[in-house]
Formats: sequence, structure tokens, C-alpha cells
Amino acid sequence: QEGKKPEEAAAEFVKKHQDLVKKWTKGVDKADGEKIKLGYVAWDSEIASTNVVAKVLEDLGYKVTLSQVEAGPMWTGIAKGSVDASLAAWLPQTHKTYAEKYKGKYEDIGTSMTGVKIGLVVPTYMKDVNSIEDLKK
Repeated sequence: QEGKKPEEAAAEFVKKHQDLVKKWTKGVDKADGEKIKLGYVAWDSEIASTNVVAKVLEDLGYKVTLSQVEAGPMWTGIAKGSVDASLAAWLPQTHKTYAEKYKGKYEDIGTSMTGVKIGLVVPTYMKDVNSIEDLKK
């Protein structure tokens, strides 16, 4: 936000929220330069969460590479092993087709964000538009 680079904003977040980071990393051993590649889609929420996790992993001693791609290549990368992890798997709906296509080729280790919503938005000048069906009129 406000023109900050994602990695700068992530570093500030991690610095300001050390109690949360300690909770996330409790019992996690330090790394010694092991490489990890995180794939993500170019949505603000994924840019933010991926950069935060990358900073936390770097602070643990990992050498992190971020790869911004579209959803299809991200899922393919996970399934084929060219990407190690992603926080951008919008399940159970948005990426349902990819999850089904690559079933058995990835491990879902849990939810990374809660309370998020996906929906239809239109400019305020569009009166009486409350659904996709309204847009068809």
C-alpha cells in the first residue's frame, strides 16, 4: 500500500508482529541456506501473504525465491515439483478444478487465511446491479 514494495511492507509487518511470528515458527528448526521456491498469483492478498512468509523463512535461514505466475502454472509447478509451496491455493472453490486435476500430486497442509471473501463488485454509477444476471440485462 501507498507505494511500498511488497518485501518492504512484509519486513515491517514481521518486525511489528514478532509475537505472531514466534507462534508460527514455534518448534521450527533454523535452516542453513536451503532453497525454497514459493509460487503465487498476482492478487494483493497473495502478494502480501507470500512476501510475509518469505521474510519469515529468510529469517529462519532459508534462501527463498518468489515466482509470480498465473494460477494454472502455479498449480502445475506444485504438482511437478518446480515450485515448493504456495499460499495462493484458493480452495475449495476458486481453484477447485486445479485441485481435482492434480489430486495426489500436492499436499494441502491447511488454511493460511480466514475471513476472506470473493465476490462481484461494480462501480457505484451502476445502479440496480446486484448479480451477474443483472449485468446481462
